[in-house]
Amino acid sequence: MEANSSPPARRVRVESPEAVPFLLVPESLLPEVDHPCRIPVKNVEEAEFLAAALQEHCGVYLGARASEHRGLADWADATPVGVCVGGPWKKDPPANLTELLGRVPVKNPISEGRQLFGEGDTRPMERTDAVLVHKRDPANVLLANGCRVGALHQFNAFMESPEFLFDHPSEHVQGMLLTEIARQASLASIHGVGLPFDWVTILTRLTLEFQRFVRLDAPLVMRTFVSFRLPEWAGPVRTEGRKGRMWIAVQGWQDGVCCFSGLLGAVSKAAS
Repeated sequence: MEANSSPPARRVRVESPEAVPFLLVPESLLPEVDHPCRIPVKNVEEAEFLAAALQEHCGVYLGARASEHRGLADWADATPVGVCVGGPWKKDPPANLTELLGRVPVKNPISEGRQLFGEGDTRPMERTDAVLVHKRDPANVLLANGCRVGALHQFNAFMESPEFLFDHPSEHVQGMLLTEIARQASLASIHGVGLPFDWVTILTRLTLEFQRFVRLDAPLVMRTFVSFRLPEWAGPVRTEGRKGRMWIAVQGWQDGVCCFSGLLGAVSKAAS
């Protein structure tokens, strides 16, 4: 990335719903706003996180009723896109992290041309570069069709791997393989937001919660949000010996439903 000292000047608040692909709207205004990707927010804290995730693709819309949501209006008017919401997320994960990310449509105008979403989709599975997931053999890469929506990364997933052999057939994807898919999605996203390839990355935490089986007969879309990232105008991090801690939210979606979600922790360090 080339360094650029002039960050974007647009504020998070927008004057018209058509201005952005994703529209953050107070719950009470939802019935009055027509937008294909409306995302309800209850308070500034929720809007702050969702704006950090969606970055330049989102905006807060209050219309003529801004006076009823003064806290949200003041925050949105004071926050430039790509500055406060473009830097690293230095707070702990929100308590309702999975639910918040679940409000953002997986199938949306930005990812539409990249991901496979359902039956009849004949687009090819283009395997992600092996270096992104720390693999030597491309056959062991389980991610494809990667794209970035703000600070959210999405990938299609291969649900078979030569590295994993199970002793009985199954109609669903085994948890061990889903864990590896989540690990690869996390690593690819960490590098995707600017972590240099010559840094060491150590995963320190992994928790996954499974809500439903992942079937073999439908596309699986992985989504991640990484707390560490660089603003779009900044160059790669090159501080020798400096350690960075981060967390990564991961979700697996199939047929428009979140099948499993989790949280990974990681430590990164410049190679000695």
